[in-house]
Amino acid sequence: MDVVKTIRPGQHGSHRFLEEWGNKLVAVRYRKDQNRMFTTIELIVDERPVSSTSLKILQLTGRNRAVALRINFDEVELRHRVKSAGARWSPELKLWLLPYNDAVKMGLRDRIVKGAAERCTDIDMDSQR
Repeated sequence: MDVVKTIRPGQHGSHRFLEEWGNKLVAVRYRKDQNRMFTTIELIVDERPVSSTSLKILQLTGRNRAVALRINFDEVELRHRVKSAGARWSPELKLWLLPYNDAVKMGLRDRIVKGAAERCTDIDMDSQR
C-alpha cells in the first residue's frame, strides 16, 4: 500500500482520532492499493525514558551496529566463542549482543534477531571498546 497523505495531530482531518486517542496519536495516514483506500493511525503504545545505554546501541550504525544473536543455553562452545569475540549477554532480551561485522565473520548471520538490539536497555556495548 502506498501512503498518499499523512496528517499530524491537530491538523484538519485528525480531530475525530485525536478525540479518541488523545496524546497517543502520532499520525493519521491515508493509504491506497489498486482498488481501495485505507485510513490508518499510528499510536504510541509504549513509553520509557531513554537510557544512555540504548542511545549508544542506536548510535552504532552500519557494519559496526550491535545485533542480537539467539544462542541456545546448551550451545556451550558457541556461547564461549561469541563471548571471546566480545559479545555481551542481555538478561533483559535473553540474547547475546555483538557488532554486526563480528557476527557475520563468525558465520552467525542466520542467528540475528532483527530489531532486538535496538530495544536493549541493559547493555552498554561501548564499555569494552
